[in-house]
Amino acid sequence: MTLETADLEEIKPQWRARLEDALSPSTRAKRRLLLVASTISLVIILLGILPTKIEALGIVFESSKRRDLLILLAAVNLYALIGFLLYAWADIHLQARIQSNANTGYVHEFVKGRASALESTNYFIRFAFDFLVPVGYGGYALYKVYEVVSKVAAL
Repeated sequence: MTLETADLEEIKPQWRARLEDALSPSTRAKRRLLLVASTISLVIILLGILPTKIEALGIVFESSKRRDLLILLAAVNLYALIGFLLYAWADIHLQARIQSNANTGYVHEFVKGRASALESTNYFIRFAFDFLVPVGYGGYALYKVYEVVSKVAAL
């Protein structure tokens, strides 16, 4: 659902700031990369489908090569996580600057004690969904890959 210009003009400025997307398109792309890389890692790790050979190509992975494959997977996850954190930090900083320069907006209303409980709940749930959940999910995937790399290295 998109808002038309006429719809936006009728919305109070403090609500407009809350309805706008806090993530830029580039940050959304980084978040998508993080979620996809983390999901692939977790599927491989949790389901134990780390390939030992690829028959179509005639490739057989020795235990050291499997470890290298896991390290590559961890590197992709780490890159995605750091990339998302950098882009998200910029978006959070931009939103904070916009809010601090406005006479209205959620942060202004919250600081003045005029934000309702529902507004606060909505704002923090959306913040968690957009920023905290992907970071936690990516961190968990990295941790699980690290666990398996440690076990493979011990063999």
